[in-house]
Amino acid sequence: MKKIKVEWCENFIKSVFAKIPFENGGIETNAFWKQAEKSGLWVKGTYGTPMSEALEKLTRVEIVSDDKGKYLYSVFRLIKPVNA
Repeated sequence: MKKIKVEWCENFIKSVFAKIPFENGGIETNAFWKQAEKSGLWVKGTYGTPMSEALEKLTRVEIVSDDKGKYLYSVFRLIKPVNA
C-alpha cells in the first residue's frame, strides 16, 4: 500500500475547488468523498488520514438547512481562494 502524502491531498482539494467559483462555491461532502475515493487518495471509512488533515487545513464544513432550519446537507468550503 502506498503512503499518501498530505501535500498530494492538498493539491487534489485545490484542483477540485479550482473548478468552483469561490464566492459561492462549495462541494457537498459526500460528492467530495466519492471523488477523493475515486482518486485513490482516500479509502471509505477511514478517518485521521492525510486527506482529513488536508481538508482540516484548507476547508470548513458548512451546514445547509431549509427555511425552517431542518438539516439538508453539508458542504466543504475553502477557507481562502485557491490562488490566494
